[in-house]
Amino acid sequence: MSEEIIYLDIEKLDPPKDADREIIDPDSVRELAESIRSQGLHSPILVRPANGRYEIVFGHRRFLAHRLLGELKIRSMVKELTDDQVFETRAVENDQREDLNPIERAKTYRRLRDKFGMSNRQIAQRMGRSPGVVDKYLNLLEIPVEFQEAVARKKISMQVAIILNHIEDPEFKKFYFTSAVDNGVTMDVAEMWLNDWRKSKAGTAYSDGGGVGVSGEIQESLPIYQPCVCCLGPVEISKLRMIYVCRECEGQVRGALKPK
Repeated sequence: MSEEIIYLDIEKLDPPKDADREIIDPDSVRELAESIRSQGLHSPILVRPANGRYEIVFGHRRFLAHRLLGELKIRSMVKELTDDQVFETRAVENDQREDLNPIERAKTYRRLRDKFGMSNRQIAQRMGRSPGVVDKYLNLLEIPVEFQEAVARKKISMQVAIILNHIEDPEFKKFYFTSAVDNGVTMDVAEMWLNDWRKSKAGTAYSDGGGVGVSGEIQESLPIYQPCVCCLGPVEISKLRMIYVCRECEGQVRGALKPK
């Protein structure tokens, strides 16, 4: 596998194909551009020849920073690489980056599994991680796409997303995910929400004594009702919406919302 380091024309470079990184923060590119302006480029980008041009294997941000600075050339390491070698090189390189978001990392692991037939344990060994960590990242890809984007943009942590994904009811899942994204929650709060949903599913929510469980057969044949905490009227449990208030505020909330 031959390689050489040369200065290539920016206009002869093409962005990476099928790159693992899907989101590049413009602010980080500007910061990198300022660093390159004052200190220069510390390490060359990696490219491969492709149809008379060059495809960037890794170093896309450095390429964008050079273009932002108006540079005409960039120091590049040129290697002849197959598609499989490109993918594995990018996967290993990107996995070491702290700014690779969890969804990008999860998709890299999934592609290693699907493209190369690697087991989770083999992926873990290749990336220097534990199998449990690889499992957690792959589980992220089971959450709704709109919330994958929230994880990617760090609006919700991957740990919270994994916890809330155990909520099976789509409506409740969306409600809690939206609350987490809008308000930000800790893992402890997410666990509490999951437990509250499980109690609601079992028909034991809102009972000081834990309530009485309802068997699966009865639960499927009969609607389950719980009192609304505001008007005290009976409501089918699937239509309840949870709010969290302390004991001191509970009376004020009921008084304010109770019909005259």
